[in-house]
Amino acid sequence: KRENLQIQENLGNISSITGISSFGKMMKNKKLSESDLLARILAGAETIPPLVVRRRLELQAGDRADARVELGLADAATVWRFVVEAKAQSTPLAVQNAVTQARALAKGDELSMILVPYLSPERVVELEREGVSGIDLCGNGVVIVPGQLYLSRSGQPNLYPESRPLINPYRGRSSMVVRMVLSRRRWETLKDLAEAVAKAGCGLSLSQVSKAVQALQEDLIVSKREGGITLLEPVRLLDRIGDAWRKPELSGTRLLRLPPGTDWARALGSVSGLRWAVTGESSARNYTALGEGGPLRVAVDDLARAAGALGGEEEAVPAFADIELRVTDDPGTYFQVEEDVAGRRWASRIQCWLELQAGDARQQQAAGEVRAQILREVGP
Repeated sequence: KRENLQIQENLGNISSITGISSFGKMMKNKKLSESDLLARILAGAETIPPLVVRRRLELQAGDRADARVELGLADAATVWRFVVEAKAQSTPLAVQNAVTQARALAKGDELSMILVPYLSPERVVELEREGVSGIDLCGNGVVIVPGQLYLSRSGQPNLYPESRPLINPYRGRSSMVVRMVLSRRRWETLKDLAEAVAKAGCGLSLSQVSKAVQALQEDLIVSKREGGITLLEPVRLLDRIGDAWRKPELSGTRLLRLPPGTDWARALGSVSGLRWAVTGESSARNYTALGEGGPLRVAVDDLARAAGALGGEEEAVPAFADIELRVTDDPGTYFQVEEDVAGRRWASRIQCWLELQAGDARQQQAAGEVRAQILREVGP
């Protein structure tokens, strides 16, 4: 309460309260709490112009609402009452919980409203679909009074980026957890998931795996109940992986013409400790009817050892080469590889899809086939 009063006093010293913009500038570099957000609900403050807070009502003893307010248009006598549920986070899960709680706390003819630091365009659309009002500290939001009022605004930048367990769980080593989650609908324990990730080629601590799962839970892509992890949104998860993916960085390449009859897979497999796999692009032939011209592209983590095992002659012209070695430490390249009876290590379907979707029209068409295969394997 003392913190809330201090913030209100600070706001009172601002000569012109435009609500969202002034408050946002003052709080931009401060870690927000729910009381910080509630200080935004002051008499005279704008929500979405030209809607203003006419009055903040006093809460009765035992009232679990964060705030109850009367809102109205600047030059009109009509007011509407809202119960407000504030959350210091803007994740999909936080927004969903706020909506549920606001609905449960509405009394009589009161309408429900949520207040969070930032509402993305996607969240605004979800609120519209739910018929619940919501505002943020960045100038976005929607206010709905059925049959009387509809105000909506979105697209303003996020002044309060989330401090989440991982900067981006859909990229880098942590994204291997996300890929593994996509391989089946349910994992009984976090330990089972961590062991599967390690077996598939990427050793992560249980804490790292837990943070990745927590991020997916915040995005409403998985649920975690009674110790189990259940995949809820495989299509959205695949889209997130695709949006975050970047082509692997290469530290070297070499084109080789191999002696006739060379078993390149056996030769590479004989090198102890060498990480290698056919690239996703060249692995299309293992999953689709796409026929790629040019040399077979193989990713390795040690060019000298791989080239030494293969032998052959270095070639300058790609059309005359049998194989192209590409040096990379990208974890996704070697993750969940599928080895056939001949010992050839094909990139995973996810890696194949990622590389094909970034290619030409023919490759993108093949990427659609591989994507469908991934989703079929996850199951309905």
